[in-house]
Amino acid sequence: MVYVGLGYSGMGQLLNYWLGVEGVMYAVADWPETVHEVVDRINANTLDCVDMLARSPVEFVVMGDNFSSDVQPPRFFDTWSRPFYEEAIRRLHAAGKFVAVHIDGKLRGALGMIRDAGADCADAVTPAPMGDLTPTQCRDEAGPDFILSGGVPPNLWLANVDVETFKKSVLDWLALKNRSPRLIANAGDQVPPGADEDRIRIMRDLVEAHGRY
Repeated sequence: MVYVGLGYSGMGQLLNYWLGVEGVMYAVADWPETVHEVVDRINANTLDCVDMLARSPVEFVVMGDNFSSDVQPPRFFDTWSRPFYEEAIRRLHAAGKFVAVHIDGKLRGALGMIRDAGADCADAVTPAPMGDLTPTQCRDEAGPDFILSGGVPPNLWLANVDVETFKKSVLDWLALKNRSPRLIANAGDQVPPGADEDRIRIMRDLVEAHGRY
């Protein structure tokens, strides 16, 4: 699966590059009109990039602000980010593209809000023990039609974690195929530096043995 990455929305730029989470929270409370002006201008420019991708031969686009529902909970997302995401996804869908959104933080609330914005897939889904939902809870929130891509938390790739715990995490994720075929077995966000590279092979073999219908 080869994605082309779009980058951050206007609010994502403020959160990740310009002000940080605390600075954004003060700014939206103290200068909401100014923040809206900045966010709207960035988003207008980014939609020009969306149109470029819509005209390109790429099939799959990944978007996202490194979503975490404690940073952009649904009500905040509705105010500051939803209109941009809905419009970007609409334009990409109209061009026949599929859209994933990168959710690498807390999942409760985030999976549903991104699904409802029209995306096809949640990318980088990281369940427990690092995430706040089990694989089953991820599917409960996402519903049967939203693609979940992820599954193995970063810490489980490290050699100091028992390999059987790693295998169980892979199998628990693969078991979701019994509820919906809209599932991609992947690392939950990333395979970290210092990972036990043998676990990449182990996951491949487990997917080959248990991930088919």
